[in-house]
Amino acid sequence: MKTSAVLTIGFNLLFFALRTHGADPAGLTPEKALQIAESQNPEIKAAQARADSESSLVPSAYWLDRPRLGLMREQNLNDMQVQAGPMTFWSISQDIKFPAKYLASGSAQSSRADAAAYSSDDKRLEIRQRVLSAYFAWYSAQRITALLTAQRETLKEIARAAEARRATGSVPQQDEMKAHVEQTRLENEIILQNQETIENEAAFRALLNQTSDQELMLTKTELKAPKIVTSLSGSGLLEKARTDSRSIQIGQAMLNEAQSQKTLAWLGLSPDFTLTYRQAFVNAPQNAYAIGIEATIPLWFFSKEIPELKAARSRAMEAEGNLERMKRDTESDARSLGSKVESYSKLLQIYETSLIPQSTSTLNSSRAAYSAGRTTFIELLDSERSLYSNRISYYQTLTKYVESLTRLERVLASSISDLPFSGEKR
Repeated sequence: MKTSAVLTIGFNLLFFALRTHGADPAGLTPEKALQIAESQNPEIKAAQARADSESSLVPSAYWLDRPRLGLMREQNLNDMQVQAGPMTFWSISQDIKFPAKYLASGSAQSSRADAAAYSSDDKRLEIRQRVLSAYFAWYSAQRITALLTAQRETLKEIARAAEARRATGSVPQQDEMKAHVEQTRLENEIILQNQETIENEAAFRALLNQTSDQELMLTKTELKAPKIVTSLSGSGLLEKARTDSRSIQIGQAMLNEAQSQKTLAWLGLSPDFTLTYRQAFVNAPQNAYAIGIEATIPLWFFSKEIPELKAARSRAMEAEGNLERMKRDTESDARSLGSKVESYSKLLQIYETSLIPQSTSTLNSSRAAYSAGRTTFIELLDSERSLYSNRISYYQTLTKYVESLTRLERVLASSISDLPFSGEKR
């Protein structure tokens, strides 16, 4: 019984050490990680720069092209012109498109700017999803490593208990050998888990634009599973996805641009104009000037304007089809991700309230029974594996839960949980 008590106390110390109640909370929290990513991630900066660029081009799309300033001097004059002296002219001309073309061109550029702005918002939501998913993946990998290490220590205690009982002839030598085999298996798992932890850390650092030599440590406080603050049932989820999804908004902006381009192609059959003012300033009659106006004629419409119109129609049809696809994909993602979030949330509750407490009690009972000779070593190992397997599965499920939850929040373009969220609706 003394050995059983020692093992139970040792296990409980390892178990509660993982939860780190009262531990130093210093470290990188999800909120801080998200703030760093939003300020330093190069993908966010690139998307925002493109949005600013497209927005800056909107006024120019409504405005005239640059005027032309010219200078002309007469040469090869006849005798009469030579006697009067050669004249020198200056001129200024301005190309003016058919007025409706400026409206169509400006509308197309405004739609491009909207699409770029929505893409920038979506990139910010994507980085948020990846950062939080990577954060919890790295956090869970560290916790799983700690659990495997604790399991290895527990097996050492079990092996010592088996060795003590074998010395008295109560159990065969195979019990001690099985414990050592189990320890070797755990060593392999720890090596693989350490590799996974390194991979998760590298992915997380890349999102934060942090190099490997910069100090980065996650919070030591035990993280709880994020809570859902919005109902996932009913049609509200799909309606929210239809109205707020950045993918749908991008598709609608691209359709608007394609329709403006189609209008612009129609207007290609209308005339453009050139206004010219010319005046001589050397050897010229007093106050003499000339004003001219020219208009373009769509003479080659069969090989110029008509093919452009057909292409614009096809692009508009393509944009319309892409928008419908985006709507279907968004609705499908909202349904599937909502179902995953609910399922993972229920699984986490089962682990916390049932599986882990029951497995802990079973292992403690098996230890006491083995020390008293009332159970076999195989049953003790099964109890030990069951507990640590449930604990590890909890963190694996937590990682999947956060990944699905953040993906859903990206689809909805809004927060439905208590995870940090800094996005704003346009």
